[in-house]
Amino acid sequence: MEPTTSLILSRYGETEENIRHIMQGQMPGHLSELGKQQAEQLADLLEKEDIDVIVCSDLARSYNTAMAVARRKGLEPVATPLLREMDWGIYTGKVANEMDFKNLPESVESIDALYKRAGDFLQFLQTNFAGKRILAIGHGGFNRAIIVRIEKGSPRRSSCCLL
Repeated sequence: MEPTTSLILSRYGETEENIRHIMQGQMPGHLSELGKQQAEQLADLLEKEDIDVIVCSDLARSYNTAMAVARRKGLEPVATPLLREMDWGIYTGKVANEMDFKNLPESVESIDALYKRAGDFLQFLQTNFAGKRILAIGHGGFNRAIIVRIEKGSPRRSSCCLL
């Protein structure tokens, strides 16, 4: 019998870009003062949790949030681009209300591609950290894609997935 792998999903703390409603996508992002407090609150929440490994997006907002927990756990976060947020293509850096969500250009990562990457991320965890208790600090949209994959849902039929 294979050991159980456990996954705790969380999102990074608030960023300066979130405050301005900027579509960060795969931009690094800068934690706001509130975001830094939220990262510390996450560390407080997880104080008594057994965590073997912390995996995070390689984007600064995710990594910096992961570091708040990692410092207390005596761990070094494993950063991976697999856990990055959806790539908003030409909309990256734009204010959300400037986007046409019904007619997304080809430069925007498709829901199918996002769903596939979520599967690749889960395989990465299983290959590298089987049987471990994992904290993954990711991004809202991508975390929803991971949940859909775990629940074996369809990216097109799930209210969980983004658009």
